[in-house]
Amino acid sequence: MATLESILESDLADVAKGDHPIDVLIIGSGAAGVTSAIQLAREGKRVVILEAGPFLLTSHVGSTPFRSREDIVPQIHQKVVYRSSWKTASDLEDLGDEEAPGNNNAWSLVGGRTVFWGGCTPRFTSWDFDDWPISLGDVEPYYERVEAMMHVSGQPGGDQPAFFQSKSQDELIDKLNTAEIAARRATLGVDTDDVRNGHISRGFDSSVARLLRSGNLIPWGDKAGISLVAQAEALRLIKGDKAIEGVEVLDRRTGDTHVLHATQVVLAGSALQSTRLAMVSELNDPSGMMGHYVNDHLFVQGVMKLDKPLEEGPLYIFLEPTPERPYHVQLQGPFNETWYSPYHATVWLEPDPEGVYVLFYVFGVGTVEHGNRLELRKRKGDGSVMNDYVVVYDRSEQDIEVLQQMRDCMPAAAKVMGAEVVKDQINNPGEALHEIGGLRMGTTESEGVTDTYGKFWRYDNLWAADASSWPSQGTANSYLTIASLALRQAEKAE
Repeated sequence: MATLESILESDLADVAKGDHPIDVLIIGSGAAGVTSAIQLAREGKRVVILEAGPFLLTSHVGSTPFRSREDIVPQIHQKVVYRSSWKTASDLEDLGDEEAPGNNNAWSLVGGRTVFWGGCTPRFTSWDFDDWPISLGDVEPYYERVEAMMHVSGQPGGDQPAFFQSKSQDELIDKLNTAEIAARRATLGVDTDDVRNGHISRGFDSSVARLLRSGNLIPWGDKAGISLVAQAEALRLIKGDKAIEGVEVLDRRTGDTHVLHATQVVLAGSALQSTRLAMVSELNDPSGMMGHYVNDHLFVQGVMKLDKPLEEGPLYIFLEPTPERPYHVQLQGPFNETWYSPYHATVWLEPDPEGVYVLFYVFGVGTVEHGNRLELRKRKGDGSVMNDYVVVYDRSEQDIEVLQQMRDCMPAAAKVMGAEVVKDQINNPGEALHEIGGLRMGTTESEGVTDTYGKFWRYDNLWAADASSWPSQGTANSYLTIASLALRQAEKAE
């Protein structure tokens, strides 16, 4: 029986025959991979995207009829989830040779996490780049272009109105600002253009929807464009003296292994997966930094209870970070009494006009330590090598102090809003799902694994387009900055 994949996907064995050259081979189909691919294809390149997971959805789950189906969405997650492992150094030592159990989720499918992400799209601030070898000024032009591509709504001074608009929300924002708690409507990666004259808004941004709309997705052949090969797992980069000479790839459908050859290779499978692949391939790294300086947002979450339902809801409010307060807050609701689950983080939650509970998520910047690293370690799984690693991560004293500040800030904000915090918690490392590092950028090969565009110093044709090259995690969610830096990298690689 014919399926949609027969139209949208290309066959790995056909690509491996070598009848046509691959200009750029991109490993990963998330925000970084697809943003890079579309730019390179428009410049006349023949691009192949490898994705280890299946083609499951053609858009963000929040733009599908499943968005409110609490019985179906978890099943979609379970089809594509795998477990990652984050352990302290002492915990890992205690395990010895035993398997390190998984304690965080990751997903493998066409579109990656962009199929499930929560939607918040703030920019990094100028001080977020203080420890980077590039500045906000280097990234701002790309922010503007990607916000237009993603149809980001609610950007101050932007053309697209906020996704959430209500009298009660604006009144609460005014109260918070009067109390010197900087607040505004949240910027969201949701198209809010009017539906009129034949135009239908695009809903949530996701890399898979952007790829399908681009017009660049084509079957593998002799034309410039993007060919997608799903259920194709990159096992190893075959290194030469100064270039990657091939990529060994497993066809998950058949169990066959093929070697693909490309003029350029781009790692875009997420910070941890790109780092793992580089380490498995034993790439040369004069800096000694490969696998190190791994990080994730500090993450506090909770629920506050309003003293009465909002007169006119709903709300999605963003509390701004400052240099002295290196964290931001997202307030969303109202809902019936609820609590976070692994699925609520990546599924749009429908507000309830009669609800009195508001969820809050606080994301902060952690210190970036050399000892926080990825270690290769064989783990049980489904035959994939994608979870054969452990992140060794210890929080610093400063991290612990900032986490407490993040937790302590919420009762004051709740009081201004006529609410009280009824439950909160500090989450474990890795649970924010905003990982960075492992292939740290630097201005020389002694200062980083890659240069400031993500190009590996020791390999003329290898690039990292995702957050693996980032020196630190800014105060904002990662999505917008990942796509913006991937666009910058793609233009440099043309």
